[in-house]
Amino acid sequence: MKNQYLINEVFWLRCIACLAVTLGHAIGNGFYFYLEPSIYHTGLYVLHMAVLFGVPVFVFISELLLANKYTEKVPKGFMKRRVKILLFPYLVMSIVYAFTSVEAWTLQDVTSRLAMSIFLGDSAVYFIIIIFQFYFFHLLFRKYLNRLSAKLVIPIALLINFLYLAFFNFVEAPDSAVGNFVWTKGYWMPFTGWIFYFVLGFYCGRNYQGLLNILRKKWVIVTPILALLLMLVMNSTFIMDYNSKRVDMLLYSSSVIIFIIYISSHIKRVPRLVMFISNYSFSIFLLNLFYFHLLRLIEPPALLNIGSYTILIFIITISLCIGTAYVFNQFSYGQYLVGRIMTYRVEDKLKGNRDYLTAIKNNK
Repeated sequence: MKNQYLINEVFWLRCIACLAVTLGHAIGNGFYFYLEPSIYHTGLYVLHMAVLFGVPVFVFISELLLANKYTEKVPKGFMKRRVKILLFPYLVMSIVYAFTSVEAWTLQDVTSRLAMSIFLGDSAVYFIIIIFQFYFFHLLFRKYLNRLSAKLVIPIALLINFLYLAFFNFVEAPDSAVGNFVWTKGYWMPFTGWIFYFVLGFYCGRNYQGLLNILRKKWVIVTPILALLLMLVMNSTFIMDYNSKRVDMLLYSSSVIIFIIYISSHIKRVPRLVMFISNYSFSIFLLNLFYFHLLRLIEPPALLNIGSYTILIFIITISLCIGTAYVFNQFSYGQYLVGRIMTYRVEDKLKGNRDYLTAIKNNK
């Protein structure tokens, strides 16, 4: 059965998530050039921690939408369409990122980088493989999840996810090349590192109106702040990477997701800028790190400090990603290279006391 309810809050989630990922990479570029500590460094370190929720949000969104639309059945050609719109750009951008990270231009090195990028997800677009795993999960397990209580499945998924990430966060890597890769990046790829967001998305999507009815408590506002403070404490206690695969991100990312839904559900009409960025979010996700690599070839002007430089390259990169996506999507096959532009728009169509959005799409 297909649910026709259009979830306005998803546009906010997409917009904020892709901006958060881009801002995180912009801060990383700032630290690359400005090594000397300054008054801005502490604030940027905290901000860098605060914007790590991007990939978990996209995993959540992907299942939220599937569970909301296709709880019982999925349309014919479901996987075929997703291969075209997701897997093709993944292959193209994996090759691009492989070439940007080649150190020695030998056949062996180039082949190795291509293989690792495409087959092991060792590039900025690894999240697409994670989402594909959960497409199969939805096809295989939606009937079972429908029969089970969210109160049972969500805690179990959280426990599995917690134990999996805790192992790689706190157990020392074996002293080998393979062990180093697995502990550094390889453990990102299996579904077990993201299963909590999938399950949370499934049950929120299946009963989305029920979720909105629950979100009336003060803890929704306070929890993200407390979770961020916990991350800062964890960072001062343990040696942990700045990424979305930290064990403490489970609480932080989920609390940010709920917070965004809570706030945006009280805004009747999605602003055009939010809708615009949401429509380009996939291309921004795919392309932003590529442009940050290029920007590292240009020394910052002397008049800029780390704060102003970070803001400048953030704006420039967002603009370049949107411009690239727009140009490529003028051609029939452009969307398979740099991602397609979504075609949602805001319309002043009032239903009850809530503004709704009309989806202008040719395919399901």
